[in-house]
Amino acid sequence: MKCAYITGTNQVEVRDEQKPVPLKDELLVKIAYCGICTLEQRLYTGERTIYLPIIAGHEASATIVSVGPEVVSEHAIGDHVALDLANRCHICPQCLAGNTNLCENRFNKGQHVLGAFSEYMTVRPDQAHILPKELSLSTAALTEPLACAIRSLKKVDLQLGETLMVCGAGTMGMLHMKVALAMGARVIMCDIDKQRLQDALRMGCTVALDASGPDLVGQVQQLTRGRGVECCIITSSSKDAARLAFQVLAPAARVNVFTSYDDKPEFPIDMNTVHRREYQITGSESRTEVDFNQAVRVLSNKTVALEHLISKIFPLDSIGEAMAAALDKKTYRVLVRME
Repeated sequence: MKCAYITGTNQVEVRDEQKPVPLKDELLVKIAYCGICTLEQRLYTGERTIYLPIIAGHEASATIVSVGPEVVSEHAIGDHVALDLANRCHICPQCLAGNTNLCENRFNKGQHVLGAFSEYMTVRPDQAHILPKELSLSTAALTEPLACAIRSLKKVDLQLGETLMVCGAGTMGMLHMKVALAMGARVIMCDIDKQRLQDALRMGCTVALDASGPDLVGQVQQLTRGRGVECCIITSSSKDAARLAFQVLAPAARVNVFTSYDDKPEFPIDMNTVHRREYQITGSESRTEVDFNQAVRVLSNKTVALEHLISKIFPLDSIGEAMAAALDKKTYRVLVRME
């Protein structure tokens, strides 16, 4: 089978390897599509390291081709599945506390870490969520980032009828927007990219504001009758986006820092203001198995439509071109097709 290894900074190599053999309690799946997330982008550019060489890829859809004799679930050959490739040991303190997304052993060697830039994978049954056949496998590859957005919105406890501001209209910002709209919130999208703001409006956003405009804070105040927004999600790694977020909050507002940063920026607000206005500030990392299951149900029920967020699809042999396209700020999600 073919698989793609990230071997160094801006280096990716397609290799031929033996098809994996599943254990008696595992499934063998044929990968259909895999998205190139910011994690893969940072591994490729060298901004982040797990270990090298590594088969990256974790936003994947697949078809089951073999079921181990000791698999007790209802998985069957031919089932379409979304793959939850997070490692959860279920025995570390974070897992036992319910924070399986923060499993202390999730990146340890000796287990599958990422791995979906390949034609075949072996997975545990709990990692393969069965999908309706009418859901396209390309759309199903967005299940994992959708699950991350769902967890993020849970962290701010978004309520029906509230106003949410999303700072950053990239793929993850758009996913937050779509889920929040489905939850009955009013969404204000904020970005400096005018085309992305137009895209947000086309995809159903309530209001789209240019962050480079002269009086964005005033516009938000006008939209909220001078009160500010109840919730804000920061999906852009721009420090200006974080500073802006804390200028538009209502008293007792909730903020989630969803994005990660290449450095360690200073907190954009003084602690006394946090105290006096009772802001609730949190972060979110990855997703739990509960979030993933909810993402599968949201897609299966057609609660949200994600096809517009797939910008380009490349074959595995063109993984280098796919990486370059994913790093282009004009694209949303770029997928790699394994067949």
